[in-house]
Amino acid sequence: MKGKTTFRITLIFCLFFIPLQLLAQKPINFIYHQSLIYLRVKVNEKKDLLFLMDTGANISSLDRATAELLKLQVIKEGDSVVGTAGTEAIRLCKTKTLQVGSIVVKGMNINCRDLSRVIAPGTQKVNGILGTDFLKKYAITIDYGKKTILFSKAKIKPSREKIVHFEMASGIPRFEARINDTLTTHLYFNSGVSLMRSPDVYVNVSHKQWSTIKNHDRYLTPYTNMEGDGVGGRVKLPVVKIRSIHLNGLEVVKPNIVIQPREGYFKSDNAIGFFGNNLLEKYRKVTIDFLSNRVVMHTINKKVATHTINKHLAMETKKR
Repeated sequence: MKGKTTFRITLIFCLFFIPLQLLAQKPINFIYHQSLIYLRVKVNEKKDLLFLMDTGANISSLDRATAELLKLQVIKEGDSVVGTAGTEAIRLCKTKTLQVGSIVVKGMNINCRDLSRVIAPGTQKVNGILGTDFLKKYAITIDYGKKTILFSKAKIKPSREKIVHFEMASGIPRFEARINDTLTTHLYFNSGVSLMRSPDVYVNVSHKQWSTIKNHDRYLTPYTNMEGDGVGGRVKLPVVKIRSIHLNGLEVVKPNIVIQPREGYFKSDNAIGFFGNNLLEKYRKVTIDFLSNRVVMHTINKKVATHTINKHLAMETKKR
């Protein structure tokens, strides 16, 4: 009798467990525009809103006008955020519910500020920014080809996929990087970096990082300039082609580095650069596993990257 009872309980558990797992792992479609990921988010169960997914923001945000329309509770006034080109005034608000797909978060604090300058697809308007205060609770699989995203509360168990580890610093994914085989430093992953579609890889560096790279190779010079908007205003950005960047064993060959001016966050000598979806999209499908602090590369683009089993051997081969 005991054996029969055990079997019945196990069967009931399986019947409930499997459908819940399948429901939690249903992919969500996203809009992909200028290397930016946009998701439909529901706030306070009242309106379907367009949010930018931004791993470079450690606190999620809602556009001030949208917050007023939804009559969000204001918790604190007079704060500010620091961006690439300056600072911006914000207020701290509280949502009753915030929903992405089937995921619902209750009582979430959120910054309310002017998002009118944030790049949006077509004629749409960005209502909010989904930051790492939300994202860090999941392993997030992004399929850039199918334009789908999957949020999972289970850690990814890779088999033969390439793994690139990171650490969380001030709520943002930070990777150890070696640039041109001369500078060992760090780079953030900032999915809020906008860039027109390009087969090339672009990585932003601080002025101090650029100075160190330049000291090792005085022949490096910018070949063009970019212009971009950030928190605080518009900036002009010189672009330089370099040999390589290693991210914990993942080698990106012949990327471009974009030099940030000494403004906003980049005024500090401790500031470091970042890369965005422009790099990861070259691998088509990746998982940003915040639960294990690692990125899983599910597919490989050999034109963009090589996998260095022995870094020192690869470096010696280049020297010859």
